[in-house]
Amino acid sequence: MILKKPMYAWYAIYTKANGEKRISMNLKEDNIECYLPLKKTLRQWSDRKKWIEEPLFRCYLFVRVSHIEFFNVLNMPGVVSYVSFGGQPQSIPDQQIENIKKLVEQQEREVILSRENLEKGQNAEVLLGPFKGMQGEVVKICGNYRIVIRIETLGCSLYANVSRDEIQVLRRKRFDSQNIKHTKSPNYRKKRTIYADSLS
Repeated sequence: MILKKPMYAWYAIYTKANGEKRISMNLKEDNIECYLPLKKTLRQWSDRKKWIEEPLFRCYLFVRVSHIEFFNVLNMPGVVSYVSFGGQPQSIPDQQIENIKKLVEQQEREVILSRENLEKGQNAEVLLGPFKGMQGEVVKICGNYRIVIRIETLGCSLYANVSRDEIQVLRRKRFDSQNIKHTKSPNYRKKRTIYADSLS
């Protein structure tokens, strides 16, 4: 009998306030893969200043689990629930987690967490700089280009500034309308190719 390999996926979990680091440690001790994005913050005390690491997403962290570990996470002290839509836990693509790591873990550029509804950008690849190799969405705001990672699961976005020379717009896949079935016009045969516009 051949046993199927468990399928793993990333999920966001909602935690009790100020418990993210402790929960992350407990998950790792139970051999459950997790990721807690951290940001450095300069704190002022009466006698000194000190850089500390705080959770980037307060009351949230990410876990990569299969059906085997799924309910073990919920039994962890401090874990409230999985982030769900329509009553179903929402999985997160591996590439999105990798992009978050690339943004957060580099030290050269400031990364901004925004809950504003940013305008739709264009798909692009970063060719140079600390985000080299990342594919994401690029928007132009107030004359600055920004690489954006939208995290719909948490209702927010991460972005950082990039220069125009560091990015290359990705063209959309070519498609032939001859291969598309049209309900109203089944005999439509006109061909056309659509590409993304260049950033200006």
